[in-house]
Amino acid sequence: MKRASVLTVASTAVFGLFMLNACGDDGNPSSNNNPSSEPVLESSSSDVLYSSEALSSSVPSPVSSAGPVASSSSAESRDPVPEVSSSSVESQEPVPVSSSSQEISSSSEAPAVANTFKEDFSDECPEVKVPSGTSNKLLPDPFKKIDGSKVSSQSDWKCRREEISTMFQETEFGVKPNHPEKVSGKYSAGTLTVSVTDKGKTVSFDVTIKGNGTADKPVPAIIGFGGGSLGSSYDGMGVATISFDPDKVAPEKNRGTGPFYDLYGSSHSAGALIAWAWGMSRVIDALEVTPEAGIDVHHMGVTGCSRWGKGALVAGAFDARFALVIPQESGSGGASNWRSVLKDSKAQPLSSACTEAAWFKSSFCNYKDNNTYNLPTDHHMLTGMVAPRGLLVLDNQGWDWLGENPSYHNAMSTKEIFVALGAEDAFTFSKMGDHMHCTLPNSQYDEVKDFVNKYLLEKPATTGKIDKGNYSVNFTKADWIDWETPTLAP
Repeated sequence: MKRASVLTVASTAVFGLFMLNACGDDGNPSSNNNPSSEPVLESSSSDVLYSSEALSSSVPSPVSSAGPVASSSSAESRDPVPEVSSSSVESQEPVPVSSSSQEISSSSEAPAVANTFKEDFSDECPEVKVPSGTSNKLLPDPFKKIDGSKVSSQSDWKCRREEISTMFQETEFGVKPNHPEKVSGKYSAGTLTVSVTDKGKTVSFDVTIKGNGTADKPVPAIIGFGGGSLGSSYDGMGVATISFDPDKVAPEKNRGTGPFYDLYGSSHSAGALIAWAWGMSRVIDALEVTPEAGIDVHHMGVTGCSRWGKGALVAGAFDARFALVIPQESGSGGASNWRSVLKDSKAQPLSSACTEAAWFKSSFCNYKDNNTYNLPTDHHMLTGMVAPRGLLVLDNQGWDWLGENPSYHNAMSTKEIFVALGAEDAFTFSKMGDHMHCTLPNSQYDEVKDFVNKYLLEKPATTGKIDKGNYSVNFTKADWIDWETPTLAP
């Protein structure tokens, strides 16, 4: 939806009015014991142009405004955010001054209003250079900045997360291009067509929407890979389902093909996981400027299972606008620590995961086997990027490639980050066995309902626990963590 921030500036005798306008192999989760194994659209009413001033939201929601994600420094250079000029935006009539306008009588310039509802916060943080030549058999310290200083406050964490984002993009996932020049949406009969223009090219893809509201009464939504695998767990709760087909953005079996690569080049560093995350972000952009789709973008969740669980976690970690992230049975490359994978024969090793599909940056295979210890990150930092937003990790037991310990180790180390941010109740890890892969058992329905109530509907609910079920998984903190967990001041 188009968003405008009206600033009325009072001087001695003249008021100026200004307006910013910013606003298996078929892709389905496998059900066997190896879960891992266009034309340009015109839309005069639903266009969004991005700039550092124009990316704003009229009423940011407290549950979806926490935390930055993608970084301004990465292996590939990113264009600076384009400025919106009078020639790049359709002419608009002046907005009448209303009781909601802010008058400023002591200055001729309006103060900057921080926008907390945006994809990433890279514009607020310095660029960093990712360290190389490091080796650590323990989990890297999420609270130690690249310059060696320690995170001491929640505001400090914002730019530390940007550093973490940069490290993941440069070593594992490839670069996520941020803030394309233009995104538009066109909604018709349950289908939202998303058109993205950047660097002189335009590509399009579509998603389907069920259970949506109206422009006047939008509803929260969960966007799921293939619609998600949460069964009927949130049926009847007034939450829409958006079905995202990742192959329409970047087919995992054919590196360098699909709309993402048509736009940014077949040799772009991004693997499929970060390309899918880019597609998810563009869906949010399009929904923001397409109110007729009836989706409340301030209350959106993302989910997926198996390989798509990896995709859901990456999408939620790299876009701070998602209020809720639900990766399901994501295995290695998802909510599972690589260093723990080395010691679990039932977990898919990095050497397999980096070649099974084009999920990762092609050079990520260089970190296989003992070279894993050279990674400057591990996936407790990926799940930690979601904090303090809602994170529900759903896991299964007894399936090849999912492993037994790595996901539990991830949960115990992720918890440290949520605790540091005073958001321990925003994270739940739930491990339940005796059910088919990517078939959510009834015993986990309540977990989903509680998180949907709390983070999408803003209703009271009890969340926040580590539930490993009755399974023999163990985590000895001293074997993996040699850093202290701070209590970060607000």
